Amino acid sequence: MDLASFKQLTYGVFVVASGDNTKKGAYICTVAVQITSRPYKLAIACNKNNYTAEIIQEKKNFSVSILKQNYAPTTMGNFGFRTGKDFNKFEKADFIYGQETGCPIILTDTMAWFECQLEQTVDAGSHYLFIGNVLQCEIVNNEDVPLTYQYYQDVKKGVSHKNAPSFNK
Repeated sequence: MDLASFKQLTYGVFVVASGDNTKKGAYICTVAVQITSRPYKLAIACNKNNYTAEIIQEKKNFSVSILKQNYAPTTMGNFGFRTGKDFNKFEKADFIYGQETGCPIILTDTMAWFECQLEQTVDAGSHYLFIGNVLQCEIVNNEDVPLTYQYYQDVKKGVSHKNAPSFNK
């Protein structure tokens, strides 16, 4: 198998958050996709070992924030590469709570966001596929370009975390 083939798939880069004002988590996500338009639904992939996976299952909500190409380096460092069990990812982040679910929604370096109610969880091996109904969404920044995973790797020289679905040893 030529595993380099996987690098030809296109991905965005997102911050997925879940929880409420008492317990919350967030992580960098490269798999978020609209799967239906009636009703509007998104699917995201989350490693089973991520603290946020536990919160999504408990609180039954998640938000997806699309990162802009010209993100601050601290944004990637804040939401990726360490666990929310030991680090407050929201302390220096700009975020709001969704009106429908109370879910945290990241605004830092964001193009647009979606607030979702968890509808279904699919066990996909190393990851869960969370499917949610979109309850609210908003464009935050129309003047930048959304960050793609290829740009993150090729231009920013970013690396994949071991929990990423695209991680290759």
